[in-house]
Amino acid sequence: MNSVSIIDRKKCFSCRSCVQICPKNAIDMHENSEGFFYPNINESKCVDCGLCLKHCPSFAPYEKNDFKKTSYAVWLKDDKKLFESSSGALFSAAAEKILKNGGVVFGAAYNADLFVEQICIEDINELYKMKGSKYVESTTNSTYSKVLAYLTNGKKVLYSGTPCQIAGLKKFLGKDYENLFTMDLICHGVPSERLFHKYLEWQSGQLGGKIIYCGFRDKDVGGCSCNGKIKTKTKTKTVLSALDPYYSSFIRCETYRESCYSCPYSSLERPGDITMGDFTEITEIIPGFDFSKGLSLFIIDTEKGLALFNLIKGSFNIIPLEFSQYISIKSNLQKPSERPAVRNFVYSGIEELSAMEFFKRFKEASRFYFIRFYSRKMLSKITPSFVKEIGKRIIRGKVR
Repeated sequence: MNSVSIIDRKKCFSCRSCVQICPKNAIDMHENSEGFFYPNINESKCVDCGLCLKHCPSFAPYEKNDFKKTSYAVWLKDDKKLFESSSGALFSAAAEKILKNGGVVFGAAYNADLFVEQICIEDINELYKMKGSKYVESTTNSTYSKVLAYLTNGKKVLYSGTPCQIAGLKKFLGKDYENLFTMDLICHGVPSERLFHKYLEWQSGQLGGKIIYCGFRDKDVGGCSCNGKIKTKTKTKTVLSALDPYYSSFIRCETYRESCYSCPYSSLERPGDITMGDFTEITEIIPGFDFSKGLSLFIIDTEKGLALFNLIKGSFNIIPLEFSQYISIKSNLQKPSERPAVRNFVYSGIEELSAMEFFKRFKEASRFYFIRFYSRKMLSKITPSFVKEIGKRIIRGKVR
């Protein structure tokens, strides 16, 4: 069969390019037991035209360009707008510029039920919906088709997403459009929405009310850090990544989609015009640098990326960077996240077990882990620095 049915499921990104390109509406997305979606071919409708395969980013590799990339550490000069973003507010500034010039912006947002999906906005007052980190797989829905309609009508379009979503968009379009600008994320990988909503159900049980907000890396609970925030109508809870089962397992790369562990875009060869990500690791380059207000790593990948940068650079504080300064720090610019052994069973029971029983298996959900964590933190505070240094030297000696 000349269709995406021949694609190894471990390589599928769920970008939905195949669904949107099919002229017979013969493809829909089916959810597996873990909560990830994959294309399903209705053979009674399929005419074996091969368009879905031709426009699949897993089957047909993305074409590389020879543009000489440049990179920077950036953060917005406007502190108020900077505070509203997870990192250095790079996406927000680019989106504002496109919207003010009559264009449209696509990006990830929560819907009313806290499912994450790619949406389109034309009003700058709706930009808040796309701000903030969302550590869960988003759905592109029919946004590629909408992008095509806007582009053919001459509208400027900015599309922000994971690199596989950007690759899917470009394969769907089949050619370059001068009025399309894309921004891809330095992505570690994505958990399923089923896991995320199991987590929200678990948190709801902890707080005694329906969760109406879930923020990862909220600046009002620890600056530019890994702290987050959960809200019901009556309560707000600070979420520390080290003590949260969903957050910690995400950081340990345990819950990602299978294709994330072999992602071809975990390299400096990017499908977007601009690559962006948080850059708290800057202290490894500039010791003592204060990134508490937020900071972004900004890589210009194409001529259009450079043009967009020139439009917004006046709004930012900028530190030029060499690739050699950060390539070893940002591991997902070299290779995909490694698949840990626990990935074989981390989703087991997600359909059958209650949220409480399911997350009870994660060490961060136990009170013993909580007590041990804070005991170690307290011990670290009261231990003299010279004792810590001696301990480090002993450990280094053992390693050698």
